[in-house]
Amino acid sequence: MSNAEWPPAESEAAADDRPAKGPNLVLIYSLIALALAVAIGFALLIVFPFYLRR
Repeated sequence: MSNAEWPPAESEAAADDRPAKGPNLVLIYSLIALALAVAIGFALLIVFPFYLRR
């Protein structure tokens, strides 16, 4: 018998059932949203004094 005919070992079968471990997308998108909010706030702090003088 060749190795191709043997059933896969349990460790191989269990590894196939688990999803691939990748980056945490929720964390990445949350950090991007936070950085965007901070950038908008910083821009408002720069523009606001000029708006008040008008």
